[in-house]
Amino acid sequence: MGKNKYLALSALGFFLSGCAGTGLTKNQAALLGAVGCGAVGAGVGVGIGSTTHHHENEGAAAAIGAVTGALLCGALAYLTTEEPKPPPPPPPPPPPPPPPPPPPPPPPPPPPPPPPPPPKVERTIILDDVLFDFDKSTIKPEASAILDRLVAFMNENKDKKVSLSGHTDSIGSDAYNLKLSDRRWTSVENYLVKKGVDTGRISGQGFGESKPIADNKTKEGRAKNRRVEIKVN
Repeated sequence: MGKNKYLALSALGFFLSGCAGTGLTKNQAALLGAVGCGAVGAGVGVGIGSTTHHHENEGAAAAIGAVTGALLCGALAYLTTEEPKPPPPPPPPPPPPPPPPPPPPPPPPPPPPPPPPPPKVERTIILDDVLFDFDKSTIKPEASAILDRLVAFMNENKDKKVSLSGHTDSIGSDAYNLKLSDRRWTSVENYLVKKGVDTGRISGQGFGESKPIADNKTKEGRAKNRRVEIKVN
């Protein structure tokens, strides 16, 4: 009898220690303990029944031992077995690489070149026979209307200047005609100054008969060459 109890306790301790470290779940350990201890309990029950010398009691003792061992070991195995620890979570994925730096902005376009200065505009007025009689430097009365328009323009445009050039026909000596051409552009200058144009805005030169614009062999040509050219700039 004592030997059978020792075997039963040894079997119980064996199954409990084995179930505790196998990584089984509580239900799996209880089932394994019930099966193992149930078989051992049945053997113990048979041993106990045989000591009574009543063979009819062996079956009942075996059944009682099996049920008792199964319940005892199953319950204890369930209580003493720890649920296996869940596997550790996977490591977090590595952080994504930082985005590449944006490309540098393109350099600003070069500034456009400055516009070219406006071309110098010269306006040339030719006052020929309408201005002077033959061998005269006195301005004709009918030329006043033309010169008055020039005076108005000069007074409205204070940044403008006027350049005068005196000319003659080919009759007479070169020296005489040069002096006559000087008197002619000077007559125009005096007229402009009397009308309010500043003398610093007026320049002039006489060229005599050296720059004809028409044929001096004809009366009409000589009339065109007796002139003052006025350039406004």
